[in-house]
Amino acid sequence: MHLTPWPDPLPAGIEVYRLDFDLDAEASAARQTLTPAERAKADRFARTADRVRFTETRAALRSLLAQRLGCEPAEVPLAASPYGKPFLDHAGAALPFNLSHSGAHALIALGDARVAREVGIDIEECRANVDIEAVSSLTFTERECREVRDAGNRLHALYSRWVVKEAALKAIGVGVAEHLKSIVIHPGANGQFSLECIVPEWTNFQAVALRAPAGYAAALAWCAKEST
Repeated sequence: MHLTPWPDPLPAGIEVYRLDFDLDAEASAARQTLTPAERAKADRFARTADRVRFTETRAALRSLLAQRLGCEPAEVPLAASPYGKPFLDHAGAALPFNLSHSGAHALIALGDARVAREVGIDIEECRANVDIEAVSSLTFTERECREVRDAGNRLHALYSRWVVKEAALKAIGVGVAEHLKSIVIHPGANGQFSLECIVPEWTNFQAVALRAPAGYAAALAWCAKEST
């Protein structure tokens, strides 16, 4: 398991870590830090690559959170919302985090609760054989579909927008599939995105593209804590 702090500048109060996998080797060492329920879940994956991604990402997350909570990785009280978003099931443990994996890489975002209320992160392997028109019609608004269709690099335009939407919806904590068209993204300068949400309660969310490994797209989203 190779866990690396993100080298590029990030929003204040947010850390990102990149995890690189060997998808052909069972993650025996990482497995020891999981709970019995997590090990059972890993065993249900038929493919070695899927077991490795789940096991190593969860083990890395537990290790990072344990450092901040002052406990052993297996003791970190992880739970999941009805939409599958993991959180700390412990009173007073305000530590926003999120994770994503695809292909041979994973990303983990950790936020400082004094600065960010929520964080979301997404990484996707950019598959050249994707049906761009079909995915766009399911994912984007009419304006966004036109932007993808008119882009010089349609594959990049598709994935760069997709990861922003998913990261934002993961930060919000709702079902991704149900709300893809509830957010309109506006690409800006230097990898920044502004978000237009049709749900009034979804305020103060921001997003930025991350410099992903070759062949991947990635984005970070967060909700800034309102100053008092």
